[in-house]
Amino acid sequence: MRIVGIAAVAAAGLMLCAQAAPLQVSKPGEYKGYAAASYDGTQRTSVYVPMRDGTKIAVDIFRPTQGGVAASDKLPLIWMHSPYNRRTYQGRPAVESYPGYAINLAKYGYNVAVADFRGVYASFGKNTGYNRGEWSEPGKWDAYDLTEWFAKQPYTNGKIGMWGCSATGGSQMQAATTLPPSLKAIIPMSAEFEAYNAFVLGGAAGPARVGTPGATGNAVSRRDQGAVAVDGPDGAALLAQAVASHAGNQDSPGFVPNRDSKAENGAAWWSLTSPSTYLSKLKTSKFGVMAVANWDEAGTRHGAFWTFNNLPKNNTKLLVGPATHCAWSQVKTDTGFDFLTEELRFFDYWLKGVKNNVMEEPAVTYFTYNAPQEHAWRTSPTWPLANEVRTKLVLGDGTLSTGPYSATSARYAVKMGPAPQAMSTTVSAPTGGLSFVTEPLPRDMEVTGHPIVNLWVSSEAKDLDVTAWLHDVAPDGKMRTYQMVGRLRASHRKIGKAPYNNLGLPWHSFTTADAAPVPGGQAVELKFDMLPMSYIFFAGHRIRLNLTFSDPKGGPGGAEVRVHQSPTERSYIDLPVIPTRR
Repeated sequence: MRIVGIAAVAAAGLMLCAQAAPLQVSKPGEYKGYAAASYDGTQRTSVYVPMRDGTKIAVDIFRPTQGGVAASDKLPLIWMHSPYNRRTYQGRPAVESYPGYAINLAKYGYNVAVADFRGVYASFGKNTGYNRGEWSEPGKWDAYDLTEWFAKQPYTNGKIGMWGCSATGGSQMQAATTLPPSLKAIIPMSAEFEAYNAFVLGGAAGPARVGTPGATGNAVSRRDQGAVAVDGPDGAALLAQAVASHAGNQDSPGFVPNRDSKAENGAAWWSLTSPSTYLSKLKTSKFGVMAVANWDEAGTRHGAFWTFNNLPKNNTKLLVGPATHCAWSQVKTDTGFDFLTEELRFFDYWLKGVKNNVMEEPAVTYFTYNAPQEHAWRTSPTWPLANEVRTKLVLGDGTLSTGPYSATSARYAVKMGPAPQAMSTTVSAPTGGLSFVTEPLPRDMEVTGHPIVNLWVSSEAKDLDVTAWLHDVAPDGKMRTYQMVGRLRASHRKIGKAPYNNLGLPWHSFTTADAAPVPGGQAVELKFDMLPMSYIFFAGHRIRLNLTFSDPKGGPGGAEVRVHQSPTERSYIDLPVIPTRR
């Protein structure tokens, strides 16, 4: 009876322990039992940090506090390298309002910091290229030096991460190319991998939009007026000196229409500012990378997919959500998926060594439009999905069908129209053009991956831009779409071999030497990929492909463009269709 009693007591004790132990859950969108909110506030300090050449960079540092007392433990630090004012963003503190919202991780035991780019706001020095200025000498080493400075501070554990979206996603990719020893994790959101096609999608951009957005003079002055001094009695004097050092900043590289075009300062701008240029270094990286994008953004969407497929597989993840460029607060409102949860899971693993399975689960998490709510967020070990079925839909006389190809020749003519407004983050949906529509779908069709457009076109114009757009047409005629778009300038139609893994999609050199005019009246083949997507077209709905054409010179157009369909000139769209899920 004594032995039985001891066993019973032991079993009861184990049961109590099991009941007391927190339930641990770590999966996309959910994180319980691993991270405790141990701090209730933050303490901000602001300092200048000298770079290797002596240039001083302005930095805000936020340390976690409990009851007003700064943490005594050595904690990881995550920071953002920003051209947009380290202190404020859209009228609120940058650490709270800039996408990534990293200050919310401080309560879980993270130091947080934001630094002004060299040559902007409160930092000293010159800047070339404004929000891509970190790529130019000598600024290209600033992120390295700041990372290693943070790692040496007495309040950090020596493990440093980075956060931010768009330009501050790109600054993470730039930091990664320099391989700072203390950099252990980055989460580049909506960041380019190959800069030219992110900013000049398909080479189809008018002169006013070519190059890095920004202006000189007044824009520099407005930024200087918004600069915030660092702490200390000499902060104001130092700020005045920093502002004076910005004289001669050059926001735009100038007219750089082709991939090999030189900036006004002689730099090969697109090569200089592309992470893909430094791929050999990135492939040796040991830090974690979570590449992030939104479906409803334009050229900046590409980067996350190339980053995921070109960096070390055991270190890299891909996350793609709905909504527009960097709009993860909207994603949370619409779907309940909290980006902060993914940040915390990822940084806990890489900066604190928490064994939370984040790198053992499927590497890709993505949202599918029109999927049932409980299955809208999905995972996959790879991108593209292993089970995609390439499905060609043939262009007919206003129709889109699985074929067969016509045994006779046909031409579908339309006049050029105005070019859509285009930025790196969004392309406006054009009107007019040619439309090709399927019959009502007999069953739901999921399209997840990279559509490819193949057109044979002719025109008397020497060049033209084509924009392809997909629409979901409901039975009542209402249309729904997002940035389901692809573009190409016809003179850049030559296809070459990509210098990185671009998933076997059409790759265009966009070089000056390879550009060729459209021979008058002669059909030429235009083959280009559309931006990746994940969308379910419901049964009874139709898929509409809209093609519009415009004059690259930005004029009113008027020249006729003809789309050809014949046994030797086959025009179609190739969709990545996912078999029906059970």
